[in-house]
Amino acid sequence: MKAAEKILLKRGGILAAAERLFLSLGYIGTTMDAVAIEAGVTKQTVYRYFPSKVSLFSALIGHFDQNDAEFSFRNEACAEELRRYGVAFLSHHMQPRHLAFFRLMISESRDSSELGDIFSEQAQPYWFGKLSAFLEGHVPEGRCKAYAQLFNAMLLAKRTFLLMRAGEGMSEAEIRTHVELVLAVFLNGIELDDSKKSTIAHQ
Repeated sequence: MKAAEKILLKRGGILAAAERLFLSLGYIGTTMDAVAIEAGVTKQTVYRYFPSKVSLFSALIGHFDQNDAEFSFRNEACAEELRRYGVAFLSHHMQPRHLAFFRLMISESRDSSELGDIFSEQAQPYWFGKLSAFLEGHVPEGRCKAYAQLFNAMLLAKRTFLLMRAGEGMSEAEIRTHVELVLAVFLNGIELDDSKKSTIAHQ
C-alpha cells in the first residue's frame, strides 16, 4: 500500500470513529482521547491529522458532504435542472445520518458556540456552490447566491418537522412531491430564461 493510501485510510478511520462517538455521546461529550481509543490509534496520531476537536468535527461534516454527494448540472432547461438538483439535494440531506448530525448541532449549539460557527461555514458548501454557479446564467447579476439560499431553504422546509421525531427522513415519493411544490413556487416568483436575459417577474 502506498504512503498516500495509508494516510487516507488512517484519516478515514479516525473520521469514522469520531462519527460514531459524536452521534452517541454528543459533541461536548466526545473527547479527542475517546476518538483515539475508538479509532485504535494514539492521541498524537489524531492530533497529527486534526489539531482540535473543532477541526475534526468540521472535517467530518465536509467529509460526508463531499464524498456522499455526486451531482453535476447539465445543459438542459432550467426547470428540469432545478428539479434534478432538488431531488438529489433532498435525497442527500434527508438521510438519517445527516438529520442526526443536524439535531446534534441544534441541540448543543447553545452550550458550544463553535458549533454555530461550524454550521455557518460548513453547511451545504458543495451544494450551494454548484447551485450558485448554475444560477449565474439564469438570474440577474449579483442575485445568484441569494436565490440559491432561497431555493435550498425552501427544499429544507420540512426538515424542522423531521428533526422532532426519530426514524427515517422522507421517502422518494415524498421528496419528488415536495420538489415539485418548491419548483412551482420558485419559478412563479422569478422568471428564468435559458437565453441568460432573465428578469424578476415579481418584486
